[in-house]
Amino acid sequence: MKTKSILFITFDLSGYYDCINDELKSSFKNVDYENTSKLDYKYTSVFQKIYSFFFKIFTGKKLKNYYKVQPIIKKYRRKKYDYILIIRPDIFFDSQLLEFKKMTPNLIAYYHDSINNIPRKRDIIKYFDKVYSYEKKDVTENNLNFITNFIYLNKRIPKVSDFDQETFTIMSNDYRIKTLKALADYLNNKGISSKFLIHTHKKHNEDDKLLTYIYSRKNNTQVLEYLRKSRIIIDIHKFGIQEGLTFRVFESLYLNKKLITTNSDIKNYDFYNPSNIRIIYPDESITIPDDFFTTPYEKIPDDIYEKYLFSNWIKEILT
Repeated sequence: MKTKSILFITFDLSGYYDCINDELKSSFKNVDYENTSKLDYKYTSVFQKIYSFFFKIFTGKKLKNYYKVQPIIKKYRRKKYDYILIIRPDIFFDSQLLEFKKMTPNLIAYYHDSINNIPRKRDIIKYFDKVYSYEKKDVTENNLNFITNFIYLNKRIPKVSDFDQETFTIMSNDYRIKTLKALADYLNNKGISSKFLIHTHKKHNEDDKLLTYIYSRKNNTQVLEYLRKSRIIIDIHKFGIQEGLTFRVFESLYLNKKLITTNSDIKNYDFYNPSNIRIIYPDESITIPDDFFTTPYEKIPDDIYEKYLFSNWIKEILT
């Protein structure tokens, strides 16, 4: 790989893919990187804004997305790459994906959201030489390549002897709140402390003292500090929409933390250990044995752990 070149494009608000960029720089001679979440675009005129409004009505597409990412096309269109890897390629228009295809013999996509959640992802599969997804259903129905998310951490995080709370999670304010409230009540009744942060864009009058509504996004460093100072990580995944394993799962592996999750498919993975991972079901009453909270984390075998490191993830993607 040392003689090869790659263009790596992500949509990354939390820094999950920084390690992938670093790994690519150590493996490739030439690496170009773009994070589309950092891009912004302001309409140049009221006429362009009006045109974009009607364009969306008639096509269902956001023309603003085209304008926002078009500078990437202009920047690299005259270059050739051995590989181009795109995370969240659905934000690009078809014509832009065709431009990428001209730049490389290996145009690769990774879907870390389900097609059920973002239907456009089905429409653009045809533009790629390989498409990887963490969603097993999408892999089966669309002939994709399966790969999970990964352990993105590569820096030793100091352990703590005193925890601020027993359980922690952070999530957006959506339909999953009902399940989180039920879990919060259950834990509170058992005398188990929790810190559950709910990110919302609108002022919230919720008086539930077990949930904390926040109005600005926590960066990944802040979230990791909360995780570090908690005994157990909570993962309320987008059940009914996607079943791929979230990054909360891989944070729990890295930090040697127990996990309470709504994702029942986790029991089909080789790192699953019921002593470390407790599955709860959104439509059923919650029952968690007391010894789940009192017994220590059981370390998983090194060979299984290493399979999920970011370095192995990128090796598999680029084979």
